[in-house]
Amino acid sequence: MAKQSDGPARNGTRTTSQARRFLFFLCLLFLVSTLVSLYLDLRSITDKYETIAADLGRSFFQAIDTLREWNLDHNGIFVVTGGDAQPNPYLAESLRTATTTDGRSLSMINHAQMARIFSELLTRQRGVHLHISSLAPIRPGNFADAWEQHALDHFRQGSHEEFDVVEENKGKVFRYMAPLRFEERCLACHPGEAKTHGQTRGGISVSFSYDPFLSAIFDERRKNIILHLMFFIVGIGLITVTGRKLLDSIGALQNSLLQIKRLEGMLPICARCKKIRLQGEDRRDPKSWIAIEQYIGDRTDAEFTHGLCPHCAKELYPTIFPGPDK
Repeated sequence: MAKQSDGPARNGTRTTSQARRFLFFLCLLFLVSTLVSLYLDLRSITDKYETIAADLGRSFFQAIDTLREWNLDHNGIFVVTGGDAQPNPYLAESLRTATTTDGRSLSMINHAQMARIFSELLTRQRGVHLHISSLAPIRPGNFADAWEQHALDHFRQGSHEEFDVVEENKGKVFRYMAPLRFEERCLACHPGEAKTHGQTRGGISVSFSYDPFLSAIFDERRKNIILHLMFFIVGIGLITVTGRKLLDSIGALQNSLLQIKRLEGMLPICARCKKIRLQGEDRRDPKSWIAIEQYIGDRTDAEFTHGLCPHCAKELYPTIFPGPDK
């Protein structure tokens, strides 16, 4: 009997092992999927806030460029001299100052000086710095720094805008820059420069602290990580519960198959009454012997109904069942 049950036992162990490996692979696949989803979400969060920062920098650029256009359309404006409105030494002397009929001194504010004045106001009030720069400026303060030089090189290659998050002494700073194209009216401030219409003359860069964006990124990433962690825990829990039920079902099925295998093996059965002796019981104990119907019924879902075969019917009831004539 032991040898006959070894086969089903080995098959059952192999099936259970395969089911465990499948569940492990399923958990591993779920883990990898969750990590990939988390990575893509975290990356999209960073890209989203960089896009928002770029939109903000673009808005500042468009605002200051609109002011420049207005200034250029009016060939500069005169304001009362004083404070940050001082004569521009880089303009032609005839254009620097004027005097009103009541004797007040006026200073010409061209587009570059207007951008610089607004930049100083924005820096003081909003922490936003604007800078008109060029590789060959008239005013030394308008020389492009390293990042701006890199952006200007890209503009000459056809780029329409440049932006990036850079590390500076004061922390992370978002920098945006778009080009300024040379126009005929630029000759008023840049006489003698033979430029092709539409060629890049310089650019306006916008710089502001990226710390508020980093704080928002950190908060959103933390929420995203918590949601993915909760999703992973719930998913693993469901896989564990379902897997346990699957293993229990496999075990129950294996037990049923083992019982069926035992029924197909050698059974000690009485040659006369056909009772079956229970395995491992004393053959001399009457309680060790049970009817074949009970034995099969206890181990399977089979149900029995009774009748008489022709031979037994003739033997027990010869008058009722005479049987065929010989």
